[in-house]
Amino acid sequence: MYTQLDENEIVILRIVRWLFIRLPLLFLLVNGINYVNTGKTTRGVVELVISAVLIAVDLFVIGRKIRRTKRQLKDPEYLEKLRNMSPEEEAKREGLLSLKCCIGCVIVCVGLFIIMPIAVQVKDLAVCLAGGAFLVLLSVVGLIWAIDAYRHPENLVRRRNSNKPVTERRAALYKDYELGYEPAMEQYCKQTGKSEAELTDEDEAIIWEYSYAQIAFLLAWIAEHDFYKPEGGDDPYLEELIGKIKAREILPTSYISENDGTLFEGNIKDEAIGFVREYLNNSDYINGHEVAKPGDIIGAYYPELEAFAAEHLKAEMLGFPFRWEDYDIFRTKIDRAYTRYMKKCGRQ
Repeated sequence: MYTQLDENEIVILRIVRWLFIRLPLLFLLVNGINYVNTGKTTRGVVELVISAVLIAVDLFVIGRKIRRTKRQLKDPEYLEKLRNMSPEEEAKREGLLSLKCCIGCVIVCVGLFIIMPIAVQVKDLAVCLAGGAFLVLLSVVGLIWAIDAYRHPENLVRRRNSNKPVTERRAALYKDYELGYEPAMEQYCKQTGKSEAELTDEDEAIIWEYSYAQIAFLLAWIAEHDFYKPEGGDDPYLEELIGKIKAREILPTSYISENDGTLFEGNIKDEAIGFVREYLNNSDYINGHEVAKPGDIIGAYYPELEAFAAEHLKAEMLGFPFRWEDYDIFRTKIDRAYTRYMKKCGRQ
């Protein structure tokens, strides 16, 4: 269910609240009062101060987050937003939740097993430090995984769907996340001399064309070679758009715009999905540019498109619209890459 992550977050917060906040709090309060009553005022005050901090965390951090999450689960707009999330957006949410949990675990473990034992002068300090260090290490390993899941949600979706047939995959080959609009707007403003405040609705429509142009060349090639296929649950209108793209009645950016800035793996036929995936992902983002990975390269799509834009269009990435005359020049690069891929796979 689309609310499962939120419900899991509430459960995790409650576990943390009882195991790491309320139980230690009870122990500290009892000991602190006893120490004060027996004349060990300094140690008692230290434990009572730590107790006050734990109470504040319980009420104003964890408690507030639980209450807020519960309110969200009753909000129709929030539920509708969750319902419409793509698998990549859901994976990114999961990565963010894991990220917060791991950071919280590191803080809690450092506090309960390292700082607090030192503060209250625990006799078996070595045992506490060793246990705390071990738990912190586990949390750091989880933190590394969570960061990767948050930064590259498509990889998490791909791993989960690796055993499913292509027709069932909803991993995105391309997902804009609306990240392309800002740099596209900067490029457009440079070209036109306009400021952001001066942009009209027509200007914004052109900027979105700039943003989606980076995937439009490959989508045009997919449509032209009949490598597109509809999936169950897809809007029939999308398949109609692909037919119009093949006939060059509309631009490929129209499909991306109508499909929420997304192109899914499951919409590519079996005979082409391997090539398209490798052609798109065979590069690394280094110093602001896509750079082809070394080794057995069939041709990385984004570096080739960036070089094409610089040489033929005299423009930077996200600084040009899709045009069919430009596509007719660039598609030869895709054809060559596909031929190399087929030879590598022994299929030609």
